[in-house]
Amino acid sequence: MFSFSNILRDLQAVIAAKAARERTLTVLLVAVWGRIARMGTRLERLVALWRAGKLPKSRAPRTKGERAGEPRARPRLKFPTSQGWLSRKLGYEVVAFGSQLTHLLTEAECVEFLDACPQAGRVLRPLLRMLTFDPPPEVVRLRVKPVVPVAALVAALVAEMAGVVVGPISHFLSA
Repeated sequence: MFSFSNILRDLQAVIAAKAARERTLTVLLVAVWGRIARMGTRLERLVALWRAGKLPKSRAPRTKGERAGEPRARPRLKFPTSQGWLSRKLGYEVVAFGSQLTHLLTEAECVEFLDACPQAGRVLRPLLRMLTFDPPPEVVRLRVKPVVPVAALVAALVAEMAGVVVGPISHFLSA
C-alpha cells in the first residue's frame, strides 16, 4: 500500500535534524520542511478521495498572466530549482528517500492512482526534482499535448489554398 506519508514524515525528521545542526541552512530547511508537509497533506487527501471514488476534476491550466486570489502581502521564498538540489545540500541522508519514492511510484496500485489522479503528479514532480538526480518516472511526467509541426501545417494550408485557387483558374482556362 501507499507509504507517501511514511516517506515524507521520515524525510521531514532528517531535515529537522539537519536544520538544527546547520545554522546557515536553517531558514531554507524550515521552509522546505513546511513545503514537504503541505505536499504530504495534499497527497494523503488525494489518496483518500481516490479510494472513496470522489476525485476532484483536474482544473484547466491558467493563462500566463492569470493569478489565483489576491496578491500576496509578503514575497514567496524562492527555492533552488536544479535537479537533486536538496540531496546535494544534505548529502546521503536524503538520497534514500528519493530512491524510496521512485520505487513506490513503480508499484501497480500507485501507477493506477497516478493514472486516475494527474493532480498528484503536480505534487510529486517538484518533490522528485529536489530529491533525485534522475528524470522523473513516466507515470509522473508532465503530459503535454503533441505539437503539430509548423511545416506540416503550412504545407496543408498551401495545398488547400492551391486547390481553391488552381481549381477555378484551370476551369476558366480549359473553357
